[in-house]
Amino acid sequence: MTAVLLEATDVLFFRDAVPMSAGQGKGSGCRMPFPSTLHEAFRASLLIAGEHALQGKKEPGRPRKAPRRGNWHDQQWPEENCRWVASRAFRSLRTVGPLPWQEFDSDDPQSRKPRGLLLPVPLDVAWEYPPGAAPESPPTALRRLQLWRQNSTGMPERESYEFCPECLSVAVTPPDKCSQLHGWWTVNQYRSYLEGRIDGAQQFFQPAPQSELWEAEHRVGVQIDPGSFASMEGQLYAGSYLRPQSRTRFAVQLHLEKAVNNETVEAQMLNCLLLGGERRLARIWRQDTLPGGFTDPFADPIFKAPPSPSGIGPCLLKWVLVTPAIFARGSLPGWCWDTNKDRPSGLLTPGRVCFDLPGRVHLVSWCHGKPLAVSGWDVAEQRAKPTQLSVPAGSVFYFLCEDTATGCALAERLHWKPRSDFYGEKGCGYGLVSFDVQMHPSSIKTEALASEMFR
Repeated sequence: MTAVLLEATDVLFFRDAVPMSAGQGKGSGCRMPFPSTLHEAFRASLLIAGEHALQGKKEPGRPRKAPRRGNWHDQQWPEENCRWVASRAFRSLRTVGPLPWQEFDSDDPQSRKPRGLLLPVPLDVAWEYPPGAAPESPPTALRRLQLWRQNSTGMPERESYEFCPECLSVAVTPPDKCSQLHGWWTVNQYRSYLEGRIDGAQQFFQPAPQSELWEAEHRVGVQIDPGSFASMEGQLYAGSYLRPQSRTRFAVQLHLEKAVNNETVEAQMLNCLLLGGERRLARIWRQDTLPGGFTDPFADPIFKAPPSPSGIGPCLLKWVLVTPAIFARGSLPGWCWDTNKDRPSGLLTPGRVCFDLPGRVHLVSWCHGKPLAVSGWDVAEQRAKPTQLSVPAGSVFYFLCEDTATGCALAERLHWKPRSDFYGEKGCGYGLVSFDVQMHPSSIKTEALASEMFR
């Protein structure tokens, strides 16, 4: 993949499905764009630059009940299953991102420090403060959530369609609103977190607050009639816009798998991007076009190979989402819900990972944030797209692997690969893997938990 940087030349607006009528709120336009929004912005800009005229949806697409992979053209599909797309040009486009990027943390040449790519802070970390400390007191340590499972003699009985995590993710200190981390970590901070090197380094893990990346700007506008493109009388809305700081860029990875009709050449010549709900302009900087160049933000080893666990017995693995994901079963990934009825032993237990691995793997816990409402606008049909709920970036999934070899195989499947059930090609569901997971001291041990689950 090719890494590029996006530089916004104006305020940006990325709304969701929240109403924006005057007096009812201001929407959620001041936020990071959803990965599919960026993908569609790139493809739309490529279609415009390549002079590909869009005249409605007239080309056949993959039918609704067709397999998600393989050839579907050799079969006759009922009319109710047929779907149509506006264009097949640039359909091999793959994107990852966007993620914030800043070369330095300030504009002062005397005190600034290098920053680079920024990743969302995981949701399973919190500050620990001394007992009775004042609100302005500095934290004493950084703590992670631990898994807790009470001692039991057998697995609880559940219906076949239910799924409930076998372990709870619990805090080692009493919860406090001030202890929750918010913001962005550098790649070096994230690497130390994945490797478990967090003791006695609370100052090192101070996240970059959102105010250092962008600010919210509120505006009032008039609704536009999509048919005539004229303002509608009395239809006002209130919007929240994103104004990036002067040193903030957005890092993106791009890839075109097939070079058809000079698509790759056209993508390399694209220098500007129409981004956001109001098609604001953003410059595209490549390593050979930006004055002074820049280092590929995604070339760090943290994105290349997953770590290896120690030992040979059962192990715990956690997968931290860096980009949001949309799963087929809400917060439960579709690949943790078996639908193969042809297995000799029938369907697997809900939560059992369905990948082809050397051993068995089970999802035992998770730590989620508030779901994000995802929507959009269908330009060809001039109507809103269906609203979906996504698992936010920073969410953590914990898996129990039968042995170390199985854990390594699962890490290869999850580490910086799109594992969202939807929009994986558009950058959803990318995450990083760590084997540094701890059970709570009052919980049963990992070996005892594995003997119950994999008996």
